[in-house]
Amino acid sequence: MKNSLTAVIYLQPDQIFLRIIKLPSLKVVNDVRSGLFAIGEDNKTANYRKNMAAITDNIEGFKELISDYQVDDIKFYGAYEDMDSVTASYVGDQLKVRTGLKIEWLNNNQLMAQSMSYIVDQLPEFKNLSKHCLYILSIGLDSSTLAFFHHGNFETSWEIDLGGAQIHRLVNQLRQTTTNPTEIIQDYIGSKLGYLAPELTRQKKTTMIVQNAPSLAKRYVDKHQKIGEIDRQKFRETFNHLLIPQDRYMYNNDIDPTEAQDEYILPNYLVIARMSDLINPSSLYVTNLSIMDGISNGIATANDVSQATVNNMIRTSADNIAKRYGIDFNHADFVKKYALQFFDELRPIHRLSNHYRLLLEVAAKVDDIGNFINQQGHYRHSAYILEANPMIGLSNEDNLIIAEVARYHSTESPTIDQSHYRHLDEDIQMPVAKLAAILRLVDSLDDSRQQKISRIQLKLKNGRLIIKATSSDDLVLESWSFSQKSQLFDDVFGIKPVLKEKEGR
Repeated sequence: MKNSLTAVIYLQPDQIFLRIIKLPSLKVVNDVRSGLFAIGEDNKTANYRKNMAAITDNIEGFKELISDYQVDDIKFYGAYEDMDSVTASYVGDQLKVRTGLKIEWLNNNQLMAQSMSYIVDQLPEFKNLSKHCLYILSIGLDSSTLAFFHHGNFETSWEIDLGGAQIHRLVNQLRQTTTNPTEIIQDYIGSKLGYLAPELTRQKKTTMIVQNAPSLAKRYVDKHQKIGEIDRQKFRETFNHLLIPQDRYMYNNDIDPTEAQDEYILPNYLVIARMSDLINPSSLYVTNLSIMDGISNGIATANDVSQATVNNMIRTSADNIAKRYGIDFNHADFVKKYALQFFDELRPIHRLSNHYRLLLEVAAKVDDIGNFINQQGHYRHSAYILEANPMIGLSNEDNLIIAEVARYHSTESPTIDQSHYRHLDEDIQMPVAKLAAILRLVDSLDDSRQQKISRIQLKLKNGRLIIKATSSDDLVLESWSFSQKSQLFDDVFGIKPVLKEKEGR
């Protein structure tokens, strides 16, 4: 039993969880959680430093339980929420000193991708519910995520600046200045969601699933089930009672005592009601599958199926960005195809993991989006567009790597003279340089944007990389571009690329 158990600890601003699971079945052996922590001070949801004593006390209790089960494998994750990188480093170091455990921070895009992938892979009803149009609304503390699936396939997602703790904090602030703050809150929520209206698909056969709304899940999901349909009339009746503060504490058929004490119940109902008005789904469901389920299934266990689902979300997000900024898909497909060939055949010299292969694939899709702003210096424009549009499923570091690879795929080189490169963490400087060198080399082979090359063969020989390109057209422009852009590869790997043309189709 000792070698088959894994302990997963997940810290979010208001609570910390422990789940002991059996591998590979993912059977839950024990599932415990702390009491609620105080959050929302100084207009911040994540107040980990102020709650440090309570957090460490709970972790010490968790460690005793973990020891009782003789578990050696402990995974420790935390919700990044609204922290900055410096604060995250401070908190992480304090936790390591006090508990001996190293935390891995997960941003909202990672958490939502993991929890939604669990719904896709593990919810038996998903295939039927997503047969036409399906929206999944995942409500967080500081922000929420809305994902759209069409015919069972992920199509797009939106991160929304609305979360349970954030709205609760605003309600409390407004109560000090107005007798009925809910009207103002509804207008506030409407202003945050209004921009989505033109992008949302309103069809007769549209389903909406709500996630991370415990009060609704408790009410509508039967025991031993993972999902339940929300009675729309009862939902509206409860919602109307919640809008009147004194009604919230009248324990009738609409609101039970446990719901009345849930400080996020009104914020959740407000967001769900407004989103439902925008989408107008024919059916509304709530699931009790949580972020902890997603973490346990995906990140902690390195589940191949779950990771494949997340990776497809990442690729689709990249395609959406590329489409939005009007990139040349023929050129992008060419660059992606051969960049991945270079990556695979040059593993002995770059020594990067398959995760970097995915980042290279994404960078090849989006490296030219800066042309939408201006062709001159487009690589710089690509970088800051990507920095402002983090992709679902990727860490902050992953998104940064993709942006920096896009920055250096064309003309500028990742050297100490470049301020962006100089300020990168040392751990990612070399991966950025290696991926940029590969991408720049491949990009030069389609400088005409005509995909003249039909086949590429690679061979490492005597400190040189021989690139044999088969083409029925002349490669004068490509050869010139190759000579201009190949120096970075030589600088990074110490291997001189040599382009040789071969006639053929």
